[in-house]
Amino acid sequence: MRPLLTADPPIPFRPAPREEFGPGPLFAALDLWEHDDWPLERVLDELRGVHGSFRGRSAPAHPALLAWTVEALDRYVAARSAEQGAARAAGLPPTLPVRLSWTVRTAKREAPDARGARQYQHTTWGRQYASADGSVRDLWIPSLGRAKPDRAAAEKAAVAYVVALGAPVPRQRRGTEPPTDATDSSRPPERVRVFDFGCADGNVTPLLDWGQAEMRQQFADHAAPAFHKAATAVGRRPGPSCVECKAISQCGALRRTPGLWGGVPGAPLRRRRSVSVWDLRLHSECPAQYHLVRQLHLDDLTTENGGARRGRAVDAWLNERHGVRPARGCRDLPVPDASSIPPGLALDATLGRAAVRMMERHRALCPLNGIGPHEKVLVQHPVTAYVPELDVVVLAVPDLVYSHRGRLIWRETKTSSRPLFEGHSLMRAYPQLALGVLLFSAGALDTDPRRSWIEFEFLCEDRASCRLERIDPSRPENVAEAREVIAGLAQPLLDDTSYEPRTGRHCHSCQARTWCKPGTAYVADHPQTAPGPASLGTDTDRAAEEGSCRA
Repeated sequence: MRPLLTADPPIPFRPAPREEFGPGPLFAALDLWEHDDWPLERVLDELRGVHGSFRGRSAPAHPALLAWTVEALDRYVAARSAEQGAARAAGLPPTLPVRLSWTVRTAKREAPDARGARQYQHTTWGRQYASADGSVRDLWIPSLGRAKPDRAAAEKAAVAYVVALGAPVPRQRRGTEPPTDATDSSRPPERVRVFDFGCADGNVTPLLDWGQAEMRQQFADHAAPAFHKAATAVGRRPGPSCVECKAISQCGALRRTPGLWGGVPGAPLRRRRSVSVWDLRLHSECPAQYHLVRQLHLDDLTTENGGARRGRAVDAWLNERHGVRPARGCRDLPVPDASSIPPGLALDATLGRAAVRMMERHRALCPLNGIGPHEKVLVQHPVTAYVPELDVVVLAVPDLVYSHRGRLIWRETKTSSRPLFEGHSLMRAYPQLALGVLLFSAGALDTDPRRSWIEFEFLCEDRASCRLERIDPSRPENVAEAREVIAGLAQPLLDDTSYEPRTGRHCHSCQARTWCKPGTAYVADHPQTAPGPASLGTDTDRAAEEGSCRA
């Protein structure tokens, strides 16, 4: 919202060791095809042969990202050609690539307005096209997985506003102010179309097809109120956006937790990053998987296993029930049946019955049974902390945080088809418990750790295998173990600069394996077999945890 705001103290530029913008190489390749008139095969050969950065990108691309880009480019060209063929058949003029970004910019005011602004500028992102006579403008927005079926009304109206009224202007360089004059789009198009393209499935979703009158009405009804709210709101909400925040040094809402796990800054120094438990677990399995899935958000649309889908369904049921106000314990609510599973989480009959039995087991363990009317209940409540010496934002989302007679309790719930293995430390098997201990101990939840605890609820179909364990975050031995667990996972991640693949059974469920040569070879040489003896940290548990992090 405020691009000219600078950090105080200034933040030095620190280059990334790997390309961190997933569509970056794809857009560079499309520039060659659309603007420099390279034949498609020449562009693909260039992508296949590059080792390092591609066409002036600031950092070398991971080999798997380049392989993904080859497939995405091929799909994009096919989808764009097909859409243009359909448009011609419908009597529309062809649209040609536009190199400069469309921008709507107001004239600079002599004095700031009530919001403290002198000028407003609206931009959008994607691939731009316009007909030769200017009557039609198109925008294609890539989604890294499937094409999105729709987008929010305010988002569509804001995008259409820029496409309809924007003028092509050069990219603004860092540290420079925009011109004082307003942009001039003297001949606005009669028709604005916006498409969503799925890089992984090659599908295209038409998001809107509006004329000027409808665009203006949609903007007034949906986008303008959203812009006003964003430009005038003064609240602070710590979370993932803290990573890019220029005012973090002055923010009193973000809890500082120096020495949270005793880590040391990586070498060379990197720009600010976020770390979650799922980041740590994924990196410990395979650094390439962490980089490709968590940082670049690549997704080959691999179908989740049954345990992960069952875990998602149970998680959705628990969130819905624990979110009822006034709060009620699940013991007082009827057991759900398989037909009430939320949309998008459909299970077959066997998995549905298993999920229902787990919900039956939970009724006796529900922390809200008998809860008082004035107690606090927070479902999927984000907890954010900042480790200043590492310049790392720590993100956690407990399944449930609730109060009980002056105590604050962090509840984590996991599902499994097999019993808990007795021979392992809970915090080593489930690092989110260790992180909870550290955050409580460091005061990140604004409560005395001596009046807090971590609960771990383990649900199985078999009643005898269900467990409820408690960890005291004020005990020094628990804090010491938690620091050891998190440090052992976090330091390798913070030090990593190459994200090399590390093959193993996790390759079978990796969302980026399609583009990873070592992972593909491993799966070919190690066909998936039936699960072995029960243990902590199974693939099923990990997939279910990934589901909660994705949400």
